Amino acid sequence: MSKLGLLNFQSNDEYLAKQEAEKTRQREQQRMLEIETALAGHIRKAWDAAKMAKQDVEQRLLDCMRRTQGKYDPDKLAAIQQSGGSALFMMLTATKVRAAYSWVCDIILPDGEKSWGLEPTPLADLPPEMMMQISQDISAYLMQTIQQGQPIDQSVIDQMKRKATDLVKKQVGEKAAEAAEAMEALIEDQLVEGRWEASIKEFIHDFSQFPTAFVKGPILRKRATLQWQAGWRPVKGDEIRTEFDRVSPFDIYPSPDASDINDGAYIFHRVRFTRADLTRLIGVAGYDDESVRDVLREYGQGGLREWLWNDSERARLEGREHEMLSKPETIDGLHYWGSAQGTQLLQWGVDPSEVQDPLAEYEIDAILIGRHCIRCVINDDPLERRPFGMASFQPVPGSFWGIAIPELMKDVQDVCNATARSLVNNLSVSSGPQVDVAVNRLAPGEDASNIYPWKIWRTKTDNVSGSGNNPALRFFQPASNAAELLSVYNTFEQKADDATNIPRYAYGNEKVGGAGNTASGLSMLMESANKGIKAAIGHIDTGVIRPMIEAMWLHNMLYSDDPAVKGDCKAVPRGSSAMLQRERTNSMRQRLFETVVNPEIVQQALGVKGQVELLRAVIS
Repeated sequence: MSKLGLLNFQSNDEYLAKQEAEKTRQREQQRMLEIETALAGHIRKAWDAAKMAKQDVEQRLLDCMRRTQGKYDPDKLAAIQQSGGSALFMMLTATKVRAAYSWVCDIILPDGEKSWGLEPTPLADLPPEMMMQISQDISAYLMQTIQQGQPIDQSVIDQMKRKATDLVKKQVGEKAAEAAEAMEALIEDQLVEGRWEASIKEFIHDFSQFPTAFVKGPILRKRATLQWQAGWRPVKGDEIRTEFDRVSPFDIYPSPDASDINDGAYIFHRVRFTRADLTRLIGVAGYDDESVRDVLREYGQGGLREWLWNDSERARLEGREHEMLSKPETIDGLHYWGSAQGTQLLQWGVDPSEVQDPLAEYEIDAILIGRHCIRCVINDDPLERRPFGMASFQPVPGSFWGIAIPELMKDVQDVCNATARSLVNNLSVSSGPQVDVAVNRLAPGEDASNIYPWKIWRTKTDNVSGSGNNPALRFFQPASNAAELLSVYNTFEQKADDATNIPRYAYGNEKVGGAGNTASGLSMLMESANKGIKAAIGHIDTGVIRPMIEAMWLHNMLYSDDPAVKGDCKAVPRGSSAMLQRERTNSMRQRLFETVVNPEIVQQALGVKGQVELLRAVIS
């Protein structure tokens, strides 16, 4: 109406009501901001403490990356370049890391086999309802016996009870075994679709390179799938999958008191979202739609980065140098797993039925972006476990971070680098003769640096001796220290085998010497080397394989609609046990071969054909 030149009249009551509504809206907006600020402040305070506590570890992570890639620390490289000479970096660390990666992959991801299994939990006692049913059956038998006037023998009653109990236990055990087999097949199918193998390979790469490596999962994600309708018409569909992700050690921030994933006060995972990722979160349970929209309004165009001091160096080592120079397209978030007070959860909007005591501490799963807490739910794991697995090549008791392969051979790598640089510098100096030139005896225009065969030198008479017998140019050969330097280098290169428990013959180096020159000797050396890698595999079994498979079992127990898979099971990692079985098999084959090839013992009994058939059966 005002656009047509007419006045908009409101009554006094309407005006006051409008003013009151505006004040109410502003108060509610301020209240929500205070609520969000309270929870966000709690998480931000924890983040600052975790970030500060990890500074020394971040230096170690960067050093491990440099050593694996054959790059010097910038300060050390500057010192080497200032002194002149070679800046050679021998790739010993990279060789050991690659060998460890291949070795662990062969064991954790064997072809055509699983490195895990499910076994039904042993049943010590029958459930009360089953014992009651057995008692009722025995009571019915006793009543029938009494009615028939037959005497009651207590030993017969005890025997009946034992037989009935054993029979029921056997039936329960068979059902549990069937349920475990069905659950194992279901989990195997879920792992195939959930990026398990790809994530584990990436994890093993981190395991071989960094102090500690991480896997996150299971994570529920909606994925687009190809479906077929009548007439084989393809259509796009959606499917919820349980997936796994490798998490970079750079993005994990434990609480200062943590020595494990679940025993610390909290743990952070630094995550990156795209605008599309955040848009898909609107309407998802556990997320605050208005906070997600606020994030998109504030950071949707310019992005958001939780800048850390090591980001630029990390990007350079990961081959993402230009990312730091361009406008950020991603939005950094802090995924928080830790405690929060019930009052803060109620204020944020958590269902009051989930918060029994407002003053109690609850284990939550929350995401903070900037000043907005876009997600907050109570951890639904019955034991409040966090969805991460972790393992170290060499754990340190009481410490969250272990010791990496590059750190175990750090001193050896440094000595080999220094020796190799000296060797190259010495070779370059001693590769040919050097010339001592009496410049004052050269004729004008004579260039001492221009040397070629059959050159005629024009010189002046020696003023000191008064004759020309003292040459103006004297050639001499600098001494070569190559033999001594090579001996030092070879000695310390072998020390790397002892430092890492990854010997050269484990990845195909034929220059073993000693016992390694024979097949049986090499076999014994390999068995000895397996002890070191077996311990590392055991850390993966207990820190990653078992908790991840147990998490999948729990997820299916809670949410699967198939009753055939429901049953009490335990996850059984088979990585280290598979190594032990392989060693036993190889040892048996070796002993059998040594026995069978002895003609005096076996040939008379089996003959040549019998020996061949026996060997074929064992080897295959």
